Amino acid sequence: MMDNKIARRIVSLLTRVIVAVCSGGSLSAFDLPEYAPSFEPYDHPHVTTTDVTYVSSGWLRLATPWSYQLLDFQNRQTDKELTILQERSARSWHDRFVLTGGQARLSFLAASTNTADKFPYLGRFPTDFTGDVATDARLLQANSHITAGVTPWATVYGELLFSDVFTFDSFDQGSLQVRQAYAVFGNLDVAPWYAYIGKKNVGFGDMSTLSPFTQSAVWHYFSALAEGVGVGYHDDMFDLTFAGINGGRGIRVADSTSRGTLNNFVANAAVTLGNAETCQLRLGGGFLRGTIYDGLAAEHLDTNQFGDFFNSAWDVNFRLDIGRLSLAGEFVSTIEPWPVTNERVSAYRAEAAWSLATAFPSRVSVSWSEGRQGPSGSEFEFNRQLVVGYGAWLHPSAFASLEYVRSTGFAPLLGITTASDRNVAQDSLVFGMNLVY
Repeated sequence: MMDNKIARRIVSLLTRVIVAVCSGGSLSAFDLPEYAPSFEPYDHPHVTTTDVTYVSSGWLRLATPWSYQLLDFQNRQTDKELTILQERSARSWHDRFVLTGGQARLSFLAASTNTADKFPYLGRFPTDFTGDVATDARLLQANSHITAGVTPWATVYGELLFSDVFTFDSFDQGSLQVRQAYAVFGNLDVAPWYAYIGKKNVGFGDMSTLSPFTQSAVWHYFSALAEGVGVGYHDDMFDLTFAGINGGRGIRVADSTSRGTLNNFVANAAVTLGNAETCQLRLGGGFLRGTIYDGLAAEHLDTNQFGDFFNSAWDVNFRLDIGRLSLAGEFVSTIEPWPVTNERVSAYRAEAAWSLATAFPSRVSVSWSEGRQGPSGSEFEFNRQLVVGYGAWLHPSAFASLEYVRSTGFAPLLGITTASDRNVAQDSLVFGMNLVY
């Protein structure tokens, strides 16, 4: 077996070469510690510094690390409103300001499947590819935000998203939407309580991943974005949120009848123990009253598809950071069986990441996740995903990644009881890059 020191030297040499190419021949594009352990494995390495904040006037500002956190698709999926309050407090930005930023997610995928026309990789729609080989290069997503500090107690956030996806029938490319828009009320320097109202990621579970680019099955099955109003509490140990959600279909999992009524709700809690510098453990759990897994048909395009009962979901999750090692896990399940399959819908992930002692922040990771919705032995029993990844900050505004993804089981939501095939397997190489300002 290769000596660990030799392997580390090879990785360090390769990453230094990449940096030299990306920074015009310089190996010192920016000054970073040997490694950068943090609670979020791919959090921006400069997130606690102020030297990257540029003020072009008394009110218009840029802060790349803060923008990266707000626009990040991988980390802190359910509490970005708290990020706003934490950053305002850390930077002492209590005056009026407008912060703006943007992100582009570039992706190249090369894949093969053992069954023609069936590609189960969760990062694309099943209808995107045909045959038994796929190559795909695109600007996968681009999002931008405006965050306005209106008063010391009020902040407004708006996010515009371009998603380069194909619609099912017309094969039209791309969509542009206002992904999130909400106001946050609170000042952590004065009180631990806060409130928010508007359209945002629902505070349910954790939904993050240690992988650098590809989301886990937990996120694909149970992430939620909806309109509503909520309250929260944050201190050094506890994070608590409760929100009322408008009736109607949200994005992905949130779902309830009676539009025009706050008839859905979500509660989330987490406790953090230890110290981020040495050893830190975060334990969390959540409850969502109404999900899409109450309908009589496998359908997520029809916004009027509701069941006659609330099929709620519960979540437990953890995150452990010990020096360079990060471990994470999450389990989510509905309480009642989904009428389509007569089985509960559940998903879990088990993940690990290791920070490398390279000239800039980089990590290797492995993630196993699975979604289950069918009886044992059925063709639509599961979707499984293995991700082995490497991610590195090549520049304060450029994060690059390489992943090997093994996707097994083909159980698409549309036509799940007729089109599924448990024997399908897809092997993919996914190159990704996030460019953020």
